[in-house]
Amino acid sequence: MSWRPTIVVLIVAVLGVAAAIAVRHGERPGAAARGGVIEGVRGIPVQRVDGITLRRDRGQTMVFERTANGWQQVEPFRHPMEAYSIRQLPLLAAQLAYLKQLGPAELDTEAVADLGLRPPMAVLSLRWPQGAVTIEFGRRGVAGRSYLRLAGNETVYVVNSRLYERAVEMDPREWRSRTIFESVGVDSDEVVIVEGQRRTVLRRDRKQWRIVEPVATRLDPSARDKLFGALGRARSAGFILDEPRDPASFGLREPVASLTVTSTRLVQSAEEIQRHSIRQRLLVGAPMGVAARDRFGLIEDRPVVVKLPEAVLRDFFPSLQSLIDPTASGANAADVVSLIIHTADGELRLTRDLDHWSAGAEGLDVPALLVGDLLDLLTTRRASEIQIKPYPKELEVATIILQGPHGRPLDTVRIVREPDTGRWGLENGDDVLRIFPAQVEIPLTPVDFGL
Repeated sequence: MSWRPTIVVLIVAVLGVAAAIAVRHGERPGAAARGGVIEGVRGIPVQRVDGITLRRDRGQTMVFERTANGWQQVEPFRHPMEAYSIRQLPLLAAQLAYLKQLGPAELDTEAVADLGLRPPMAVLSLRWPQGAVTIEFGRRGVAGRSYLRLAGNETVYVVNSRLYERAVEMDPREWRSRTIFESVGVDSDEVVIVEGQRRTVLRRDRKQWRIVEPVATRLDPSARDKLFGALGRARSAGFILDEPRDPASFGLREPVASLTVTSTRLVQSAEEIQRHSIRQRLLVGAPMGVAARDRFGLIEDRPVVVKLPEAVLRDFFPSLQSLIDPTASGANAADVVSLIIHTADGELRLTRDLDHWSAGAEGLDVPALLVGDLLDLLTTRRASEIQIKPYPKELEVATIILQGPHGRPLDTVRIVREPDTGRWGLENGDDVLRIFPAQVEIPLTPVDFGL
């Protein structure tokens, strides 16, 4: 009888028991036993950390602070940061576990220097309202392990942690927010778009946005929402150079275009709530290559040259015509209770009583469908073309006054017709013609309404 199978079974059983014991104690078979989380970092309150300083050997000191508007780099210059990326530093520090520790008796001055801890490769300081901790990083060892110690403590820990990779090796530019504009939307106050010699100014008055330059007219709500959607989600495609000495080499000393957003931010102090005007301005410079459509860019107050994708620029700089409200009037059709139509043949007054329309002092019945189509043309239908030019008074064929309850004037729409094409042009005092095809039928005279 052979004992070999029995011996093999016994060996497997012993290994199984050892593996079970290792798993029960949180260890992996074949791996060095972890010594547990380092005592000095165990109680870091990750959610309450509000200040971080990172100093690297032969590198700048970076200081990050948590503000009411999120994490910001404040040194060597201000720049908004991605909250997730910054939060990894205190999170990984609080989970820092050691594989082995070396006490002062096992280390001399030469050994500490050999481990890259005198001076350290990097120093990470975390601060919160009631405390702070500073971690000093040494060099990497074998198998991805590294050395570190806590400031004020001579014990050196051997660790295998992602914190080393992030604090010592990772490019900190990857932690920055690539968002171009922060906290912009329909609650902002003003948008100024400059492209070459063209300057377009959009301004909010209470809840109503209007174009104030180069013409004073209504802003298309859908174009407004599209623009603010683009401003809110746009991100740069990367960071090219920090603190450039010569912005002209990127075409940024005399930018080809700029976009400025002004917003009001409420800041609460101990005594009161204060309103602060926040101005954010993007400068657009030269193309990044001979045939490239992407361009260099720079956001004022952030001395960093960034890469601006062509798609972002296209959304940021729409044509003036695409921003103008293409409807003839900004009045609401439901608010209109009477229409006064002036033509060369005289005046026609249409009055509504609930869903019934009548004409003149006689109260002649008017087909509600015809009046509804006219109101739809004046207040809802979008023009096929926008022309910005002085109103051609000589081509005028009619004027329509829209009135609300108690004779309150809502708007006045002037109507012209091109003699050669038959196309209609509708304008309401802003020197902007909304062009409609010649096939559109516009009832203007009593005959048109079957009277």
